[in-house]
Amino acid sequence: MNWLNITKIKTAISMTLSLLACFNVEIAWANSQAHNDSSPANILIKVEKSTADTSEKWVVTYTLTTPAKTLAFVRNPDTSRTTRWFAQDNDIEIVFDNVKHQELVRSKSGWPLSTVSFLLTPTYKHLGKDYAPFSPFSDGGNAFHSGRLFACANTCTEEDNKWHLTLNVPSDEHIVLNGKVMKSSVSWTDNNDGRVVYVGKQQPIITDDVVALIDPGLPESIKASLEEDIPNMMAFFSHSLNPLKGEKPMLFASYANVDDHSTQGGTLPNQIFMHWNRQDLNEQANNSSFVNQTLWFFAHEVAHLYQPGSTEGVSENEEQSWLHEGNADYFAAIAMNFLYEDANSYVESRMTRAFESCTEGLAQTTLARAYKNGHFNLYYSCGMIMHRAIDSVVQQKTLGEESLFTVWKRLQKAVNSGMPPGTATFLTLLEPYNAPELIKAINNATSDDAFKAIQGIETLHQLPE
Repeated sequence: MNWLNITKIKTAISMTLSLLACFNVEIAWANSQAHNDSSPANILIKVEKSTADTSEKWVVTYTLTTPAKTLAFVRNPDTSRTTRWFAQDNDIEIVFDNVKHQELVRSKSGWPLSTVSFLLTPTYKHLGKDYAPFSPFSDGGNAFHSGRLFACANTCTEEDNKWHLTLNVPSDEHIVLNGKVMKSSVSWTDNNDGRVVYVGKQQPIITDDVVALIDPGLPESIKASLEEDIPNMMAFFSHSLNPLKGEKPMLFASYANVDDHSTQGGTLPNQIFMHWNRQDLNEQANNSSFVNQTLWFFAHEVAHLYQPGSTEGVSENEEQSWLHEGNADYFAAIAMNFLYEDANSYVESRMTRAFESCTEGLAQTTLARAYKNGHFNLYYSCGMIMHRAIDSVVQQKTLGEESLFTVWKRLQKAVNSGMPPGTATFLTLLEPYNAPELIKAINNATSDDAFKAIQGIETLHQLPE
């Protein structure tokens, strides 16, 4: 498939890799206090890590400037705070409101809340379609997701999108926040989905293009892949889409050798993070199938980094997740086919399995309802089939002059200029290609009619004929 001008791409990657070839440690120690924006009006969040002997304690304290009946959390993927957060006052408890589908902090005796503290469990916990609260490193360091801590007095509204946090750590450890290393204490104002913050003793790898925290306990082959393949992929997507803007991107790669088989990745603006929570990583590291799965995992997450702004900058709601997840999977396929010649058969097998998984899943639920019915995987499999069809049709209509990358660059521009994210804007960008069959098939595939959905995917799988 003629995706790109191979010569130009290889030249671009070669130039970029020359900049990333040497990961020198150049840590600029910042002042103990980061830039402190104006504080939100009603709540302050303080996180404190302390150590005693070989144990560590993480405590979060909420101080409300105006007492409230309850404290409501912004992100509620499950009920795990009720078992993993331990109130430091016997009168305080966390309960789950089944009507609101939300975890709440309240006083058992009914007293208004002014200050509440919780001892946190600083271990990895898989949260369905959300970021892990903690990602431990094998050397004792830890990375936490600040968005997990966001809370509001009584109830959260759309206007609640700013939180003031302070983080205190032991004197022999440091903080890595927004690519900068800080000692002892730091305060910052956070918003949107939050960010990942590192606490520990590991010194980040800093280059002109990336700040990386790679777990020293990872198998050598995975560490080498992180240091070589991630820059390769970043160069590929930077050239194929648009270079990243703003602060230097951060890479977090953590590993806990525990009795589990979990692997999770994610992205936030200018951050990409991956965690392995498994005891067989050393055994699997040299397995060719596992190597390809790992490369796909990397490429998928790097692709997310180059999508417009954030998930909210792509999809309007959960049922449109085929846009960002399906796109990231298809872009991963393109990147692997281009960068690794011996991965072609693996990529083709992923495509075949995606179509099979999609049609089987659509027989049980539609994309419009998949996220409600526990079939979020359909947004990956069906979305990849949809994006492959779009790429094929666009290339056919333009005789190879344009591709799916062209469409996504236009989507980035459209969203940045104020167009709403989501399917409507995306389909508008396909109209100039005069492909009514393609657009009809996409509309069918995303409809709430099971028969039309399967028919749409089957049509897309055959395009272009």
